[in-house]
Formats: sequence, C-alpha cells, structure tokens
Amino acid sequence: MLEISPWETLVKLLTDSLLNCTGSHEDVPHSKHFLRSLTTTYIASLAVATAVTVGTVCLAVLHLVYISFYITHSSRRLLIVLLACTAPLVSILALVAMYMPRVWFLSHLLSFLYFSFALWVIICLLLHIFDGHHALVTKMMQRLQFVEIATPPFCCLFPCLPKVRLEGKKIRLCELMVLQAPIVRLFATLISLIIYFEYQDQGLVPLKVLDFITLPSLLAGIYGTHMLVTTVSRMDELVSYRYVVVFRLLDFFFMVFGLQQPVFDFLARYGAFGCGTVLPAIETSFYWKNFFTVMEAFCVTLISTVLLQPSKSSFFDKHPSCRSMSSARSTITEVDTDESTT
Repeated sequence: MLEISPWETLVKLLTDSLLNCTGSHEDVPHSKHFLRSLTTTYIASLAVATAVTVGTVCLAVLHLVYISFYITHSSRRLLIVLLACTAPLVSILALVAMYMPRVWFLSHLLSFLYFSFALWVIICLLLHIFDGHHALVTKMMQRLQFVEIATPPFCCLFPCLPKVRLEGKKIRLCELMVLQAPIVRLFATLISLIIYFEYQDQGLVPLKVLDFITLPSLLAGIYGTHMLVTTVSRMDELVSYRYVVVFRLLDFFFMVFGLQQPVFDFLARYGAFGCGTVLPAIETSFYWKNFFTVMEAFCVTLISTVLLQPSKSSFFDKHPSCRSMSSARSTITEVDTDESTT
C-alpha cells in the first residue's frame, strides 16, 4: 500500500477530498428535488433557520423605523441604514442558499461583497460625525500625536509595531486602504462568477488562486479600518454615539463569516461530514455553514438592538432623550462660561 506524503495530503485537502464518495451524491440536486428528499434533521434546521431569519428581518424593520424617525441628517441616515441592513441581508442570502443548495456560491460572494462595502461605509460614517476628512484630521492633530498601527489583523503576528506620528496624508492613506477593498472585491466577484458558471466544479483551483490573490487587498482594508477606528476611538466625541460598538459588531460578524468558509470547506474535505446523505460532502458543509450564519446574524441584530437603542446613542438626535442630553450639555457649557467670565 502506497503511503501519501504530508504535502500530497495537503494538496488533496485544498483541491479535492480525502473521501472516496463514488456512487454517492456527486451532483448537487435542484431545490425541488432537494426539498422532497429532506431528512428530519434538515427539515428541523430549515424550520429553525426560517423562523430566526424572520425574527432578524422583524428586528431590522424596527431598526429602520427608528432610523427614519429619529435621525435628522439624510446622508447619515443612509449610512446607518446600509449598516443596519448587513445582518438581515446576509441572513436572507444564507437562508436562500439553504433552500437552494446550488446558489451557495453566489450567496457567499454577495455577502462577502457587502461586508467589504460595509467597511467603507463605517469609515464614511466616521467622517460624517466629524464633518468631513479635513475636520477629522484637524481635530486629530489637536488632540492626538500618533496613529495606532498595532491593530488586527497584524498585531498578532507583529505585537511590537511602533506608533507612527499622526499626519494628514497618513489618515488619507488609511482611507484609501479601506476604499480599495470593496472595489477589488467587486472585480473579484465578477471574475469568480465567470469562472464558476463557465467551469463549475472544474474551476475550484482557479477560484482558490483568485481568493489568495485578493487576500492582501482584504487584509489591507481591514487593517486600514482598524487603524483609523482605534486611533480615533480615544476622542471624546465618539463616546455618546457608541460608534465603537457599531464597528466592533460589524468587525466581529465579518471575522466570523470570513473564517467559517475555509473552516467548513476543510472539514468537508477531511471527511467530517462523510459523503453526505442528501447533499454532497462540500455542499453539506456549506449548508450547515449557512445555518450558523443565520444564527450569527440574529445574534448581531439582537445585540445591536439592545446596545444601540435611540436613548443610548447620539446618532438618534431627534429622540427625546438625546435632546435632553444635548440641552443639559449646553446648560453646563453656559454655566462654565458664566463662571469663567465672573
């Protein structure tokens, strides 16, 4: 019996599978055939995922109502709506892929593209809070001295990164690092769709190569976002908005979503899901990956509902509690001014 070297095993895990599933479910069934041959486990998981997605969408509708009623600036309202739609959109795409196994790849690509776009939106929201790039840089120059570069995803590999002196051009560079990520991801998505629809399963290796090529762009976008937010988070203006909470929720959701795909892919090729009962091994793993994505989207939406209530965030400037806080701050400012004058 021939022994397989570790290198050959690794290549087989990345491009093929350690299982010999000849005669099993080699073809991905159409949704009609798939739904007719469901086992009890699949029926229960689809029912739970559907109910959870409905709950996520209902909470998202509540968020949109609050946003439309309690936020004055239309541009800020649009940015927050785009961020609020991240979890429900990803949840809906994951649920659709659970009902229609053949569209899992399209669902993943669209979700990943929206996450990349949301990185840029979160920076645009930061700029809007400070009334634009120049105002942000001016306030940062007045109160801060350094740009934090020891941030994820590189702080784990290089924990001793030095602080860099703050300059306007360095802030602009961080913004451009974030901007390029959704642009590169858009082109990568289009190329991936062309490869997938043209070559189907035979395009697996080119797709993995494309993911590897575009990985530096994604890491640069995440790194630029972390540098900006970590540096600016030391400023008092952001505290009342709970901006860092919004960023952490998006960042954590994106991290979990991005890590799930290769993990479940590896587990399927290693044989953790066997040869599949209703679906092939790879599609079985992605089915359960989408199930967990639905659960995660609901958790993110629920947490944001609790932590970002209109009474707790200055984003909702038309909410009565925000008005009272603003009037209290203005009263305190006037008192301090009078005392300094006397």
